[in-house]
Amino acid sequence: MAKENQKIKVAPNSKESEMMVLGSMLTNVNALNVASDSLDGSDFYYTEHQLIFETLKDAYKKDKPADIHLVAEELKRKKKLNDIGGISYLTTLAQYAGTSAYVEEYAQLVKDKAILRRMITAAQVIEKKALEEEDEVSKTLDDAQSLFFQISQSANRESGLLIAELLSGVKAESQLPFLKELQDRQEKFQELGEGEELFPGEPTHFNDLDHMLGGLGKSNFLILAARPAMGKTVLALNIAENVCFKNKVPVAIFSLEMSAEQLLHRMISSQSEVEAEKIKRGSLTGSEYQRVVSVVNEMQKHTIIIDDQPGLKITDLRARARRMKETHDIGLIVIDYLQLLSGSGNRSSSESRQLEISEISRMLKNLARELDVPVLCLSQLSRKVEERAGHRPMMSDLRESGSLEQDSDVVMFLMRPEYYDPYNKPGLAELMIGKNRHGKTGDVKLTFRKEIVQFANYTEPGDSPTGEQSAAFNAFSPN
Repeated sequence: MAKENQKIKVAPNSKESEMMVLGSMLTNVNALNVASDSLDGSDFYYTEHQLIFETLKDAYKKDKPADIHLVAEELKRKKKLNDIGGISYLTTLAQYAGTSAYVEEYAQLVKDKAILRRMITAAQVIEKKALEEEDEVSKTLDDAQSLFFQISQSANRESGLLIAELLSGVKAESQLPFLKELQDRQEKFQELGEGEELFPGEPTHFNDLDHMLGGLGKSNFLILAARPAMGKTVLALNIAENVCFKNKVPVAIFSLEMSAEQLLHRMISSQSEVEAEKIKRGSLTGSEYQRVVSVVNEMQKHTIIIDDQPGLKITDLRARARRMKETHDIGLIVIDYLQLLSGSGNRSSSESRQLEISEISRMLKNLARELDVPVLCLSQLSRKVEERAGHRPMMSDLRESGSLEQDSDVVMFLMRPEYYDPYNKPGLAELMIGKNRHGKTGDVKLTFRKEIVQFANYTEPGDSPTGEQSAAFNAFSPN
């Protein structure tokens, strides 16, 4: 009796849906176009259906007609006609289809079953790895999450895109033809007021930096490197604030050095323009208190997630970033800082540490592409900078691995001359773009406002600064 109740496990499939899709493709040109565009041969469970679909899709690609006779002739030429059951099975499919009005629904059913089968395959791979009981459990977990994330991301994505499909708008993100999108950009550009500009990436609102980079490009891996106490955390935090509060884009910050509360105090000081020390001591005037209250109320309307777990492994960071993408749709990831991250393994020697940093940088670049968001990672520079005249950083100063230069899309170096000499250009900061894969390199000047832990746009002496820039210069500190 128990044997009778046992069911044979069969991979998820819907033979009827597959037959409906193929039958519709054989009898209707629109159905041929819709199904060829949304499905792949591997989405079909039955081998004969895969063969028929691939033949139909070939006809679609070559813009040729496809009916029972033509498909049968093509399969005969390939010596596959008998494998699918002969011309009689093609006739059965055409008769079975009935109407092609619901071909999109049938195609989605076929796609859904294919996704379930891929999930089962991924689970079997994960089970095999788990049973092997490898030492690096975190790496096995990261591989498992990556497999399922790839399935979810590729559920409606094909293996490649024709530029004709992009230019026509069929597969473009905007769903608009390129020339139409370009016209819209021109119109928006003409509507912009003085001093406003459109950028392809997320604007940082540091004007000279945005002109140089075009904003923070999606899937870009950016390095911001400096010696300790130069203000790289402050600058990264200011960029995160601008992207979140001004662009209204959710931001994730992984802080391996400072606690979430410390970062929060810095953000409040920067946004309210009230000295951080006053906020810590509570020695605020009435107007300063009101500014803090206003900023706190405004900040609560936006999304910044701070993960301050120390000693984080790169595999753990990637897993947490994926969850943040799924739950909050984050548009920027900031990591402070790279040297505090651990690789997926346990290495101790200096040579192994170089390999570990190489692994971390490669996985961060992959994460940026996987989530399609910019990843801004802070990095320490070697002591060679201190020994060099002028103390200007170079690519070779990136600590422990040249792979950072190779994997990154943008490398920026931050230096404040007053760090070495309090009377040398107090309040001035230089941001050097040492590498820009998608644009030009050069130097960007910024104003550093120490009391409120904030960088601001720089105005050349003799210009007429207004608003934020004027306040920035008034806050210069020689200390």
